Amino acid sequence: MGRKPRVDFEGACHHIVVKGINNSYIFDSDEAKNKYLFLLDKYREKHGIKLFAYCIMDNHAHLLIQSSRAKSNNHICISDFMHDVQCAFAKWYNKVYPHCGPVFNSRFNSFSCLSVPYFIYAINYIHKNPLKHGVTRTYNYRFSSFKDYASGKGLSDLEACYDFLGMSRKQLLLHLTNLKNTESFPFLDKLLEKIRKTQNNNTLELLLIELAFRIEDIRGTRLVKYFDKVQHDLMNEVISMKTMSVKALSNLLCVSPSYIYKKLNTS
Repeated sequence: MGRKPRVDFEGACHHIVVKGINNSYIFDSDEAKNKYLFLLDKYREKHGIKLFAYCIMDNHAHLLIQSSRAKSNNHICISDFMHDVQCAFAKWYNKVYPHCGPVFNSRFNSFSCLSVPYFIYAINYIHKNPLKHGVTRTYNYRFSSFKDYASGKGLSDLEACYDFLGMSRKQLLLHLTNLKNTESFPFLDKLLEKIRKTQNNNTLELLLIELAFRIEDIRGTRLVKYFDKVQHDLMNEVISMKTMSVKALSNLLCVSPSYIYKKLNTS
């Protein structure tokens, strides 16, 4: 069976995750991180891409981008943009480092940002990545767009972001600050309840993505004791409602399909 084409249209926003092959640390040097950022900047104009947020970690990267029409061929396609960036980086990486062959894990993951609340949540999630992985103790990480938002300048297309949200810089920073100070667990039961009641598939997908991100947020916090329970509840709800395949859910939660089957069969 062929792969489903990605949903894309002019003005669509996507949260993209790219990973080193076999989770290898392809961005573990400042040189590699800077090269990847350089390529994002180089190809975004060619493909009409707006870069709203980013975070380059040692073995993966998060991007929040908006599709537009490419100047070269008037096409709308995030896959073309990512193909150019990934291929250029892989070519550079194989030349500079003692490595030969694929550099990235096959296809990149992408999630559509279907609402303003989720869009803002995605920005915060991306900026929180260095803290979650213990790389820094603050949001001020050199290779993320947090510094762009804090200073009002940088690689991110800030004005386009404010226009997309219909917010001023001050309003967006206030929303992000409120999210930074919010614990995830009090919202999980409410989200599960919404999922049970939702009939619209687009709304359901949005809620599932938000819930998956909030579950991931409680790793490394005092709420981690709830992680297994809430993750299990999510898997059970999604599979029983037949709203998402096990494979799609495993990609969303960054676990293997066998892990999901094992968890559900032993409960």
